[in-house]
Amino acid sequence: MSAKNKKNVSIALGAVLLLLVIVGGWFVFKQQSRPEKTPKKIDERIVATTVPMTQIFAKLDVPLVGVPTTNEKLPTKVQKLPQVGNHVSVDMEKIISLKPDQVYVDSELTEDYASKLKEQHIKMTTLNFSDYATMRQTIIKIGKKYGRQKQASQLKKQLQIKKVQRQKKPKVLLLMGMPGGSFLAMNQNSYIGDLVKRAGGQVVAADQKSLMSPVNNEKIAQSDPDVIIRLAHAMPQEVKRSFDESFKSGPYKTLTAVKNKQVYDVQAPKFSPTANLHVKEAYQEIKEWLDDSQEN
Repeated sequence: MSAKNKKNVSIALGAVLLLLVIVGGWFVFKQQSRPEKTPKKIDERIVATTVPMTQIFAKLDVPLVGVPTTNEKLPTKVQKLPQVGNHVSVDMEKIISLKPDQVYVDSELTEDYASKLKEQHIKMTTLNFSDYATMRQTIIKIGKKYGRQKQASQLKKQLQIKKVQRQKKPKVLLLMGMPGGSFLAMNQNSYIGDLVKRAGGQVVAADQKSLMSPVNNEKIAQSDPDVIIRLAHAMPQEVKRSFDESFKSGPYKTLTAVKNKQVYDVQAPKFSPTANLHVKEAYQEIKEWLDDSQEN
């Protein structure tokens, strides 16, 4: 190839490279300057009836027209919305007055809402918050329905917790107390029971076929738990007094957990019978309690 031809080839290659640089730069500029995709507009009038689902709808930027009545602090964006009562005292008149297209109800509380909403031809959809895993699935379900997949995926990732493996599993008794002095034993399939298992513990003295069952003093004495977690479903001070009184007698005063002061009283919003967005905080505390029990 002559010197002249080599020069022409070099000029051609240089021109091609320059063109590629220009086109590449233009493509990058267009990608960077392209406006973000506007989130799908939601025209439904939605009422949420529990705090956990209200928090999730707020996180996913799904607008609501009604929220539950609660003493817990709701997200700022929904604090001024009309309150529709809760499963203890449903304000059906308020719900109807909001003319909702959709009312979301916890799958464990459908009886409080189903018949009355059906009478008014209002659509009711249940959401499952029975444990940690199903709550994360529910988040993805809501995100998919309302075009909030990205937010749902991010929230699910934020809630991820890591299982703990222990050679010796601490025995844990889970009790849920209610105003009036009665309480139930929760099993390993309950929300808190699931967290105990993930933290490397073993839930004891509960009916394995029922999430919550009457307390069996003989089972409690035989299992001799290392840790006892006492959950107040409502009125925590009154429930704690009832627990303290009961723990003065029966099988409790001789238990390892009581002797080693490994008895913990918990309440909402961090702890509750069903899953919520405080799961990482609750899980961290449970892990620490199980760690402490193994040091005794």
